[in-house]
Amino acid sequence: MGRPSLKDQRRLDLIRACIQSIHEDGPEGASLARIAGRANLTAGIVGHYFADKAELMEATMRFLGRELGRETAQRLSAAATPRERVLAVIDANLSPEQFRPDTSAVWLAFWGRVNHSPRLGHLQRINTARLHSNLRHALRQALPGQDDAVRRITLGLSTLIDGLWLRAALDNGGIDPAETRALAAHYLSTALREAEAEERPAVAQERAPNSDRESVHD
Repeated sequence: MGRPSLKDQRRLDLIRACIQSIHEDGPEGASLARIAGRANLTAGIVGHYFADKAELMEATMRFLGRELGRETAQRLSAAATPRERVLAVIDANLSPEQFRPDTSAVWLAFWGRVNHSPRLGHLQRINTARLHSNLRHALRQALPGQDDAVRRITLGLSTLIDGLWLRAALDNGGIDPAETRALAAHYLSTALREAEAEERPAVAQERAPNSDRESVHD
């Protein structure tokens, strides 16, 4: 790959400065002037790359989403079984990288604005759809033909991942980030066992009529 263009590099510098400013100055204190200063640029030049702070915030969230997507893809490529693929998605979304103070600050600021910004709301729907897709794909391999169970576990896991991340990301959340992955993995194991137990009687019932007919013919 070649070197990024000056425009791309400046945009990346501003995105990284935005992350740092939100972390240190708070979402309200992260003005374009402060962000530009952290990127060693003047406030006036920011307009050449982003129309306003909202557009810069959106670009920052897309950047973090791509970073999460890359980590998820790397972990999925190393997974050998369907269960390992689900665990790979869990571990990526609850990895130490996602709990870095600067990263957490931006995600928290993002979530706080989702209901008031159509553009950020659209990004949140994309993020949720991607998480559901990754979980659903692996769960369908683990539970073939059990669409209801796949849907239930996908929804349960995605909700648990978001909730665990939020609790651990808060300063006084009362849960260690490393514990979040263990809790999500425990939920997965329990949910898979329950789904497999539900499937066994159904399979036995499907086979029963054939067995009865065979015994009559014998």
